[in-house]
Amino acid sequence: MARARVIALSLAVIVLGGPLAAQAGDDPLAAQVRNFLRAENAGVGDHISVTVNTPTARMPACHDPQPFLPGQASRTTGRITVGVRCPGDSPATRYLQADVRVYGHYFVASHDIDSGETLTAGDLTSREGDITRDRDRLPDSEQAIIGQQARRRIAESQTIVSNMLEAPDVISRGDSVKVVSKGPGFSISTHGKALGNAAAGGNVRVRTANGTIVSGTPDGPGVVIVSP
Repeated sequence: MARARVIALSLAVIVLGGPLAAQAGDDPLAAQVRNFLRAENAGVGDHISVTVNTPTARMPACHDPQPFLPGQASRTTGRITVGVRCPGDSPATRYLQADVRVYGHYFVASHDIDSGETLTAGDLTSREGDITRDRDRLPDSEQAIIGQQARRRIAESQTIVSNMLEAPDVISRGDSVKVVSKGPGFSISTHGKALGNAAAGGNVRVRTANGTIVSGTPDGPGVVIVSP
């Protein structure tokens, strides 16, 4: 009978989670740190997960936990250290290790892409997963990738990040271009020859018909805007 009672109690602990599981899940200090890190990463990715790796259930009580990021810490994802001030308690400051993972959409190459190739929607495959490591380098959207050129070869299934891409040149060395100078109430234009390559929004030098060399910003194929 006694053995049966022990087995029954053991099963109850397994099914209900037991006192230790409840204590770990309900620990207010860890919960406060998790909430703090979720707030710090509000709007990041599609969703995040936060794991507090430092055991807190057996720490001295912290009646008014005030989490903070120590020093000049600017990183709030990945493996990080979180400080917690506990006014009136001892120790007054504690440090915990946490792991914050970010999940969201990203794009990979649907096939091998050669250097210099202009990307289209057919070159991309959308995926969803852990983007913690690359999230600051991921293009904002599919439209931010389409029309860009590969700066180097991109292998099939490789995650596409911003430094793999560059805007295509809209003006090439030797092109005949229209040079436009605009100001309040006037617009003057002439023609010249481009002395280099440039993407939209970049900078290019142009030799005008009278031999003057000016610098300007490409405004589409064959047009350069110069400051008056």
